[in-house]
Amino acid sequence: MITLNINKELLKYFKYCIVGAIGAVTDFSIYTLLVKYFQTYYISATIFSLSVALIVVYFLQKNWTFQYVTEQKGKTFQRYVVSVAITYLLNTALLIGFVQIVGYDVIISKIMQIIFGTVWGYFLTNFFVFNKKWERTDGQ
Repeated sequence: MITLNINKELLKYFKYCIVGAIGAVTDFSIYTLLVKYFQTYYISATIFSLSVALIVVYFLQKNWTFQYVTEQKGKTFQRYVVSVAITYLLNTALLIGFVQIVGYDVIISKIMQIIFGTVWGYFLTNFFVFNKKWERTDGQ
């Protein structure tokens, strides 16, 4: 019984990582294209690349990883928007810190930001966005 639950959690985490990798590749590819080939300012590039990647990731996580079905789709999306806002703030602050304070290259900084962003992204997704305990049971 315990082994079955552990295996389900490991499978969910494995799926989360696959979807995260898809999101990271999407984010990094768009960011690199914008920064290196279109000379877009790195902050503008990261806002756009993260936006595209987070939309892709939301639908994959909802439908494949967590197979999350709810009557309160609007509430789930609201939690997602909050988690995206937190992710934007943390990722952008981290990127600015790496580039402007530490002095790292914009591409190396982006790679590091993606790695750190995965940690808080999993926490927000698993415990806040796709978690039934955040839904009201009284239909409101």
